[in-house]
Amino acid sequence: MAGLKNKLKVSIREKMNPYLAPYRLQRLELMNRTFTIISNNCWGGHVYRYFGLSYNSPTIGLFFFAQDYIKFVENLPFYINKELSFISLEESHYCDKLREYGGECINCPIGRLADIEIIFMHYKTENEAAAKWQRRVQRINWNNLILKMSEQNGSTINDLKAFDALPYKKKVLFVTRDYGLKSQVIFKEFMNRGNIPDDTSNFKRYVNLVDLINGK
Repeated sequence: MAGLKNKLKVSIREKMNPYLAPYRLQRLELMNRTFTIISNNCWGGHVYRYFGLSYNSPTIGLFFFAQDYIKFVENLPFYINKELSFISLEESHYCDKLREYGGECINCPIGRLADIEIIFMHYKTENEAAAKWQRRVQRINWNNLILKMSEQNGSTINDLKAFDALPYKKKVLFVTRDYGLKSQVIFKEFMNRGNIPDDTSNFKRYVNLVDLINGK
C-alpha cells in the first residue's frame, strides 16, 4: 500500500514540477543553479526536476552498487575520462543481484568504466544511455560538486566511512542509523533496517536542499 502511495506521490510531483519549479526557485532563494550532483542513484534527477534545472550530471536515471560508487567518487576525474562500454547481464559482477531485483534491472543497459559498472535502469538502449552520459559529462561543473550516497545496493560500514572521508565540502549520506559520521542524515522510515530501498519518493524530507546546494 505504501509503495502505491509513493508512486502516486512521485507521479503527481513530476507532473507539477514544470509549473511549480520557477516559483520554488524564487521563493526558496536558490542562488546556486549550476551545481553538479554526483549521486549513487536517481536522487539527483529528482532534485534537478524539482527546481526545473538542466541535468548538469551524468548520474541521472541510473545506479551504482556501493563498492563501485565509492571507487567512482574516490577517483572521479579518472573514471569520467574513461570510455563507456557495455556488457551483458551475464557478464555483470552483479548478475545474481540484478536478477533478484528484477523488473527494469534485468533488461536495462549495463555500462562499464574501467573496472566499475553502471546500471542504466531507466534507459531502453545502450545508444541512448551512451549519448546522454557523454552529453552530460560535458556539463559537469568541477568547481560546484555535490555528492550524495545512500545506505543501499550492498553498502557496508566501510563504504559509508569511505564516503564520509571524501574531501568534498558538499556531500550527504542517507543512512538507517547513527554511525557517527559527519555527512550522515538518518532516513527515519527505514531506521535500523540496514538498507534504504527508496530515497526518491521523499527525496527532500530529511535534508534542506537549498542549504546543501548553496553550501551553508
